[in-house]
Amino acid sequence: NTIKSNKRVSYRVLAQIASSVPKGIRFQEIEFKGVGSVVIKGDASSDQDILKFIANLNGQKLIKHAAIASMKLQAKSKSGAPQRKGFRVSVRIRGKS
Repeated sequence: NTIKSNKRVSYRVLAQIASSVPKGIRFQEIEFKGVGSVVIKGDASSDQDILKFIANLNGQKLIKHAAIASMKLQAKSKSGAPQRKGFRVSVRIRGKS
């Protein structure tokens, strides 16, 4: 029962994370850290995209709190594409609901 229950909650959390993503955000990694925490690593077109993503996450039912853990300007690409911002967001998950 515990494994099935955890899978159900994990799926719902991932669905809520996915529905929170604004245009301009790309994920590189989503890592569940224990029972109540997720770390999301990715990059964004702008700071505003990251802030919008965090605001969207904080509006979700299963998300207790989301906050920026780190942010950095990525190395310039050789193709001349606009420079993106790397980010790491820490997310605390609510108990079962």
